[in-house]
Amino acid sequence: MNKRRRLIAATLSTSVALAAAGCGGSTHVRVQAAARLIHTPGSSSSKIVLSAVGAQRIGLVTATARRVSAPKPAKGKKAPSAGPSVIIPASAVIYDPSGKTYAFVVVGHLTYQEVPVQVDNMTATSAYLRSGPRAGASVVSRGAEELYGVQTGVLAQT
Repeated sequence: MNKRRRLIAATLSTSVALAAAGCGGSTHVRVQAAARLIHTPGSSSSKIVLSAVGAQRIGLVTATARRVSAPKPAKGKKAPSAGPSVIIPASAVIYDPSGKTYAFVVVGHLTYQEVPVQVDNMTATSAYLRSGPRAGASVVSRGAEELYGVQTGVLAQT
């Protein structure tokens, strides 16, 4: 019986030692950041660089800003400014807490930058701009809120 107790105690000790050894940091898995913010020296402007996984998680979709004639105003609405305008999807327009409006433009592979916009007229699907991205620029039409969150630190751990 004494021999059996020693065998059980030895087995238990070995099991505990092996379990404790598995708790070490030797198998530490490093998770890649989904996004990083690059500040431009001497400017308040910054760029957001996403990892491929980060862009996939956000589900980014882009659209091309187009030059078009301003739409006719709806009945009872203010007439938009005369002349051609740049149009982007309404979903590309981001509002900050103070009411200022922005859009995110593609400036490189998986790299985005916030651009202030002045909205002249808005329809259910489109924003006609007085100023903002140039015609031909690629703007984020889905996922812009998440980019704004990365920029402001809300989604720093995304």
